Amino acid sequence: MEKHSPLKTILIVSAIFYLIFIIGTSFDIKGERYFTLVDDAMISMRYARNLAQGHGLVWNIGEPPVEGFTNLGWTLYLAFLHFFPFPASKISLAVMLTSLVILLANIHTISKIAEALQPDSKYTSTLAAIVTAFYFPLVFWSLRGMEVGLLTWLISLAILFSLTEKRPVFIGILFAAAILVRVDAIVSIAPIALYLLLKNKRNAIIPIAIAAIALLTVFYFQKIYFGDFLPATYYQKMTGFTALERIRHGLLVFVEFATRDTLPLFLFSLAGIFFYKFQRSREALLLLGIFLAQCAYSIYVGGDYAEPETNAANRFITQGMPALIVLFSWMTSRILTDLKTAQPQSTVAAPKLNPAIPLAVIVLLIISGEPWFTQTIDNAPLLKADIRRVKLGLFLAETTSPEAVIAVHAAGQIPYYSQRTTIDLLGLNDPVVAKGEGHGEFYPGHNKWDYNYSIIQLRPDLIADNFAPLADFMIRTVQYAKLENGIYVRLDSNLINLKEISKDYR
Repeated sequence: MEKHSPLKTILIVSAIFYLIFIIGTSFDIKGERYFTLVDDAMISMRYARNLAQGHGLVWNIGEPPVEGFTNLGWTLYLAFLHFFPFPASKISLAVMLTSLVILLANIHTISKIAEALQPDSKYTSTLAAIVTAFYFPLVFWSLRGMEVGLLTWLISLAILFSLTEKRPVFIGILFAAAILVRVDAIVSIAPIALYLLLKNKRNAIIPIAIAAIALLTVFYFQKIYFGDFLPATYYQKMTGFTALERIRHGLLVFVEFATRDTLPLFLFSLAGIFFYKFQRSREALLLLGIFLAQCAYSIYVGGDYAEPETNAANRFITQGMPALIVLFSWMTSRILTDLKTAQPQSTVAAPKLNPAIPLAVIVLLIISGEPWFTQTIDNAPLLKADIRRVKLGLFLAETTSPEAVIAVHAAGQIPYYSQRTTIDLLGLNDPVVAKGEGHGEFYPGHNKWDYNYSIIQLRPDLIADNFAPLADFMIRTVQYAKLENGIYVRLDSNLINLKEISKDYR
């Protein structure tokens, strides 16, 4: 490591910061310290636990497999963790610590990419590493249990290996691993594959072939195991509305929540590419292409569900941000070098502080200052709802028979902690609802329900949580009664302790 590179310090500070983040999201229930992931991640955790217990990749034990997740490789890793004797209160901590290590590995990889692009620069790697380390959406989604950190790191490694001309088979393995984690990794893989083709067609054949085989293998497995090439989540989010409606929503949330994160770095990088002619290289276009591909994908799928809660760019854009951060750092380093060269020689000793450090702080204040401030005041986004659902799940485990069937709109914490057969009212884990018609204006993951099917036909013993359209429907449903704590119970069910379940669980 070069003496001017503070990478080790960045990694240490980042590790401490991440640990504080993790500890800050823990909470107490009846004297026991709990850790939980965001609700979406807990859906994968339910599949993972069922697999580890020998029931297969199923939503409900004993029922045919349905694919209610889009992160196969990450779910398999979560299943691996379930082979260890972690209690339900602590297994999410193991996931968070895994993501902590992955984030640190990604910082290191980003630093090496920057060094490969500008090996003699005193600024590029430091600036890129610091901004990546503390970019809010990347830290948040990773430490709260999603596959974002792992997928971002695999793409970063693929970029690094492509720049440094590692063996093509290594790049292909990274492509395959990213596709296994999440099929839409192909969005970032495509620009890297194009870069390899332009650089050396012969060396590009092996990585592209491995990626194609991995993609086909995942689709084949999904068809054989789940009965469909695509997961239920695809149909739930991508059908029932026109592409134009999705794109319109994707553009709206991009403008409202992602421009602060992306626009300053993007415009500055673009200006640098045009101003410095020699910077108009394949490498610069590679980094720019990955970022733009992820933005285009986010807009095409209609954005994500949590932008208003996180007040930041969504998960899809986040995966392309390290590439943009490296490109920005590269262009900025050239400007800093030119400014230093233009200054007259002075006998006064140069300041010891690397100007990339205060610049990184300024950049972070611009692109992530607001969500970090909110986190400091009000803790992590979505956490209050997550904690409430954990309590509800544990409450249902205590007040219902193991044979009880529950229905939920939020399909993560409540099913996982209650360990009850569950009907997913929004259809992420129910192909019947997922392939049905959409309702209202497009909002990813929250536009499909069929209460006549899910409630009247399937007859759950209780409905655990509320959703705006549910109240109107339940007014006309005489089989259920609403308790003061918000739970709907079926009046003729003998699988519920009515006296206990009527209590407040919060």
